Amino acid sequence: MNSFAYTNIDGVGHIEIILQMVRLTGCKKYLELGIWDGFNISKIKSFSEYCVGVDIEDRRKYHNFVFEHMNTDDFFSENVDTFDIIFIDADHNFESVKKDFINSLNILNKHGIIFLHDTDPISGKYIEPRFCGDSYKMIDWLNDNYPELNVLTIPVTEAGLTIINRKINRRVFDYLKTK
Repeated sequence: MNSFAYTNIDGVGHIEIILQMVRLTGCKKYLELGIWDGFNISKIKSFSEYCVGVDIEDRRKYHNFVFEHMNTDDFFSENVDTFDIIFIDADHNFESVKKDFINSLNILNKHGIIFLHDTDPISGKYIEPRFCGDSYKMIDWLNDNYPELNVLTIPVTEAGLTIINRKINRRVFDYLKTK
């Protein structure tokens, strides 16, 4: 087996990949579902104007972002914003991730990107609910139900990361419309 799937090169994991995408795309509005202690979103805040974190528990060690202390269902029922990048890492139950994904897709800006964490667990141990749960089922579900999306899953850390955007949101299509 290749060792790259088991280790991070130079400490690169999911947050570094998301952070680079935030920087490279000029993300202005970032949403994180499931923030744990807020470390990831606090790093993102250095590069994005407006960051919102949602979690049912307040374990924050960082406070430089908008925090919504509620479950994701309540957040989506109250939210009026749209976002450029959304990172889903809340409940790792397939049904919950699916619901969070559908709600996120509805508030994703044109050219936006959704990241799903815990979609490629490295071993059976990580399929347990306290780790990745059954969120890995999202990949097949997305491919079966959303052929209009680009879905790429990469083997980083022990959990994996999936990157999703709409196929129709390619910048070239905007250019071609003006011709």
